[in-house]
Amino acid sequence: MGNTLSSDADDNKTREALLKIGSERTLHEIYGLFYGGMAAPEAADPEKYLPVIFEEDAATPVSEEDAENLRDHLLVLWNFLARWKPEEDPFYFPEAEYPTTYQGVLQHLTDDLSLVQYFIAGLNLGGTEEDDFSEDAVDAMHELEEATARLQKNIAVAAKLDPKTADDEPDSTATMLDEIEEIIAESIARVTMGLKEEKQ
Repeated sequence: MGNTLSSDADDNKTREALLKIGSERTLHEIYGLFYGGMAAPEAADPEKYLPVIFEEDAATPVSEEDAENLRDHLLVLWNFLARWKPEEDPFYFPEAEYPTTYQGVLQHLTDDLSLVQYFIAGLNLGGTEEDDFSEDAVDAMHELEEATARLQKNIAVAAKLDPKTADDEPDSTATMLDEIEEIIAESIARVTMGLKEEKQ
């Protein structure tokens, strides 16, 4: 479901580094934030987005070594995603494996939702204004809103089921997730291209 990146960026090591500093951010949130930051009209600068990941009020002190380790992984990911060409390259989702239970379905849906939400947060941090969007980018944002509504509806359903129970319709679930992720990928690509067109 979706493409995962193949580069120097290592999703599992980045997750480990996030856990080590006690960050509440997930990799899906970071991907969304970075995609949004790179699409935004202002010149993309990773230093603007790192404070969202490094919570200054963390309860546990973070060692300089652990913080630097995470920063290095994040900058590798940023640099990889910065080379993304939405008009021709596949969209990269974080590498993830989910259990075939309803808890796994719920987590997958929640992760996809958070990527979209943080994409919008990245656009906002980058100073995106309403008149920066091309007509097609506006349409793509509406499709993202519809995908968000579908995710939230399915999350509500999955949350009511026994989390330890195996998904009794895995093919149907996989199809649903594929459809939503295809909309997410295509819409984020169209927003990115549309914002770039308006900057020219």
